[in-house]
Amino acid sequence: MSEKEIITLCQKWNYDKFWELYEIYFEQIYKFVYLKTYDKSIAQDITSETFFKALDKINTFKNNDDSNFRAWIYRIAYNLIIDDYKISNKKVSLDEMFDIWYEKDFINDIDNKNKLKEIFDFFNTLNPKHKQILIMRLWDDLSYKEILELTGESLDNCKKIVSRTLLKIPSNYMSLFMILLFLNM
Repeated sequence: MSEKEIITLCQKWNYDKFWELYEIYFEQIYKFVYLKTYDKSIAQDITSETFFKALDKINTFKNNDDSNFRAWIYRIAYNLIIDDYKISNKKVSLDEMFDIWYEKDFINDIDNKNKLKEIFDFFNTLNPKHKQILIMRLWDDLSYKEILELTGESLDNCKKIVSRTLLKIPSNYMSLFMILLFLNM
């Protein structure tokens, strides 16, 4: 059964089928939220809220050939993340950011931790919107069309931002950067 057929059934009050959409998108949405919050508990809460909201608003989704459910559910998650930051107004420490790789046994020595700190410091020098678009494209594996739907940037501008930002990454960071991408995909 296609995604559009599942959505049509959900829009006809057959909410049991929503579970299939949940199965398709849960891991992607969780990773998307976690990489923006760096907090398991908050990521779990926002991910759950994303799916509850999507289920509640499924009838507002225009299920036609031009529609993109993936972009729609990412938009819901993105808005909930923004709401969470507005409410909590919190800052994430560098140690909390490194927890994601500790859990994957990626950082085994202080040298790798220092290299990661250098990469994070470098990313903090980037334009916030450019950094966000790069993360959406490479970490979240969103298409350029999905990114433009989330950010309002033009398709050409999204492509330019990604390519130009990648060119700014110093060559000595590129191998570690590629490992981070691999671990997150």
